[in-house]
Amino acid sequence: MDEVPNIEELKSKIKIGVKFWLQFENKKLGGSGWAKLLENIDKNKKGSLAQALDIKPKAYSYKYAWNILKRIEQRTGMSPVNTGKGGRGGGGWIMLNDWGKYLLKVYKNYDDELTTILKKIEKSS
Repeated sequence: MDEVPNIEELKSKIKIGVKFWLQFENKKLGGSGWAKLLENIDKNKKGSLAQALDIKPKAYSYKYAWNILKRIEQRTGMSPVNTGKGGRGGGGWIMLNDWGKYLLKVYKNYDDELTTILKKIEKSS
């Protein structure tokens, strides 16, 4: 005969999961991956998108990261980054501008609030 699972053990494995993203005029900007990209660009003191993408696990290709940044610009009317070209050997730079920093701050604030709420919910379960 099959062994019947312990219901108390099964109950302890139930958790709540929530995924959210920022929207601008009802258009999706992005969620946690998008925010991580902006955060890595902001932390990268050398101003290199390639180095900002050098995270484990590697979430995005260079081209996909640029597509995310372009999508934000297309949907909001303003780029989240400032860029500059390098010399003859390349080596351009990228950094978050005030708009990108604002979007990242808003995302982090919502994420912190949601995390607090989820912890309260789990405690009461």
